[in-house]
Amino acid sequence: MAVTSYLVPLIGGAMLMATCYMLGRFNYSVAWIVILVGLNFLKSTMWRAREQRLMALRQAATQEKEVILAQLQDLPAWVQFPDTERVEWINKVILQLWPYVGEYTKVFLREVIEPQVRAQMPGPLKSFKFLQMDMGDIPCRVGGIKVYTHNVGRDRIIVDMDVGYAGDCEFTVGVAGFKGGLNEMVFSGKLRAVLKPLLPYPPMVGGVSAFFLENPKIDFNLTGMGEMVELPGLLTAIRSIINQQVANICVLPNEIVIPLAPNVDVTKLYFPEPDGVIRIHIVEAKNLENRDISFIKKGKSDPYAEIQVGSQFFKTRTIDNNLNPTWNEFFEAVVDQADGQKLRIELFDEDTASADEELGRLTIDLDDVRKRGTLDKWYPLEGCKHGDLHCNLHWMNLTTDIQDLEKQEWESEWMKSDKPIHPALLMVFIDNASDLPYPKAKLEPSPLIEVTLGKETQRTPVKVKTVNPLYQSKFMFFVKHPEGQELKIEARDDGTKRSLGEFILPLKALLAEPRMEYYQTTFPLTQGVRQSPIVVTIRLRAFRHGQQAADFHADHVTDILSPIFASKLGAKTTTRLAPSANGDVQVVEDTKTKDRMESAPNPELVLRYEGEKLKLGSVDSMQSDSQSIRTDRSFIDRFRGKAHRRSKDNDVVPACAGKLCMGLRYSFQTNHLVVLVDRIVELHSVDSHGSADPYVSVKLMTTDGTQKAKMKTPIVTNSLNPVYDSQFEFDVHYNDLHNYLLLFQVKDATNYGFFAKTPVLGQIEFRLVNYDKTQQLLNQWVNLDSVA
Repeated sequence: MAVTSYLVPLIGGAMLMATCYMLGRFNYSVAWIVILVGLNFLKSTMWRAREQRLMALRQAATQEKEVILAQLQDLPAWVQFPDTERVEWINKVILQLWPYVGEYTKVFLREVIEPQVRAQMPGPLKSFKFLQMDMGDIPCRVGGIKVYTHNVGRDRIIVDMDVGYAGDCEFTVGVAGFKGGLNEMVFSGKLRAVLKPLLPYPPMVGGVSAFFLENPKIDFNLTGMGEMVELPGLLTAIRSIINQQVANICVLPNEIVIPLAPNVDVTKLYFPEPDGVIRIHIVEAKNLENRDISFIKKGKSDPYAEIQVGSQFFKTRTIDNNLNPTWNEFFEAVVDQADGQKLRIELFDEDTASADEELGRLTIDLDDVRKRGTLDKWYPLEGCKHGDLHCNLHWMNLTTDIQDLEKQEWESEWMKSDKPIHPALLMVFIDNASDLPYPKAKLEPSPLIEVTLGKETQRTPVKVKTVNPLYQSKFMFFVKHPEGQELKIEARDDGTKRSLGEFILPLKALLAEPRMEYYQTTFPLTQGVRQSPIVVTIRLRAFRHGQQAADFHADHVTDILSPIFASKLGAKTTTRLAPSANGDVQVVEDTKTKDRMESAPNPELVLRYEGEKLKLGSVDSMQSDSQSIRTDRSFIDRFRGKAHRRSKDNDVVPACAGKLCMGLRYSFQTNHLVVLVDRIVELHSVDSHGSADPYVSVKLMTTDGTQKAKMKTPIVTNSLNPVYDSQFEFDVHYNDLHNYLLLFQVKDATNYGFFAKTPVLGQIEFRLVNYDKTQQLLNQWVNLDSVA
């Protein structure tokens, strides 16, 4: 190693001098020499830094005890991790097994990795293959191990291991007649092994599934022709490709499964159900660092955010020249193991001339989101001097109840999203296919399976030269319209690109199945008159908000139907809903009499208790004695009436301007969009007397801001909880719904002066791209946004 560290710079310097001589010999510009010297200096600096890092990791791997004692001379004997154990005996076993691990690695790379890389390469690079593979003599090490004993099913054992490798492996590949490779690979990460199911007979464990909870850290040196592209931009691209390949193999939701016992249902090993789905709303950031100050220019950072959950990666748009950016972007991610997985968010300053600089990062434990149901708060960023990020996270559980598909709870934030809201998750497991046809005479196929839902297509690995391929691959799709979408499964030959058969399954048929699932079912792949059986498992799971009714206290639950009960019974008391001792909901009477409509009901909590959409009463039964309905304010009324004064505290903008209960359906007979404005609660008054005369203006607008139609409800006087029960119809064709949005504005008709502008008490945008026109949206409560 010491000789190499001296020879590499000498060889590089000699090559540089020869190149400079040739440039001068043929009268090239001096600028080329300056560029070459700069590139050589940059490459040498990166090489030395990588060598130092490699030596440190290798020393830590081979002499762990000496390294720790050198850093902490007076380390007490009691200092240790209480729940993580050192397992030096496992490292001795791995050392003994390492030569056999190397032999298996050769088979794994040629049979699994090589076909996947070829499938992603462009045409001229399809000749990719491994020429030489040597795992070296230094094995990987297990730094610590933790066995979970609490909150774990009795049919499994979960083990977490800190795995690190800093060995002397070397790989050589050939592509399009060129040879290149890599050596001195370094990686580290947390590996989780799940042993399940536990059996009452040897070997006691049915199988082992292993996966990384997050992408492991990987570094390496390029050799051969690879040294010619060892520049910052190209090297980063190569690293991203390798990271993606590793994620596709063994980072959640992908895993490596090894069956250990016969007669074990392998579908349960390969196809476990995820813990849930997390909805991520990246709202805004504030007080970010300015990384665009230099001698050449002076500006502000151009921030964007990268979001990662396991191998799932998302990116927001870039906000130019802004240290307090507002994104308001929404994402959904599948969470396989909430206990252990983390949500990672990194903020960067986008630069076109150099690498993007980090502005801060944030890590959130997904198990905490699952327990709380909803997290909406500002988080201080780490790894920077200052900066905060506002995130809104929602946990969604997976259920087999078809009713959850019919009564989705749409948060008001998601209605403003330009992305569709998904009410369900479709999971597909491709087990095996058999008796596939030949694409050409006497040409054995190399089949792969394409699984398509809507515009999204996912593929299995290629199985080389077989008509009976075994895949055991799983896929996940977010479903927007379960009753109207179709799942397409098609077999293709990788060589000729010809179809070997296809099968189309309407998801509506899956809804009629018990638990909305086809388990290990055989379907025919049809090509003409030829049919080839394929064995698949297909599951559809609806979303249900993770926050359960049992988490709320009775003091925070008020019955929105109490005025209906009181009006029917003629009672003067107020009723409310409260959970009983056995967990059911019962009606409780309050002895203290108060204004029914001013009691500020929380409709969202009651909807969760009821478990179904509630039908509100009519205007007559819901209307308070202190409020009345007027169609409009006339010109004379505004001129003659006494002007009210605005409150001095009206500059304080509330977090929520109130809650609107609305409904939506589409009439295919008349091609009209029917909008119902039912009622509003908890409005914020701007009048000095604390009252308001509110009405609702409903505008149909195009997504670019052009108003197409406008309607409004009657005015309800002297009320902060008005009831309207108004219905409007907008003439819009169902094929054009995605190009429109509805703008609900709550305005105060109180006379604040003849020339005063009508104040807006709150508003909400509902983008119709998120609306399923085949479904009725009834009694949906949404939060109104404040208007500054």
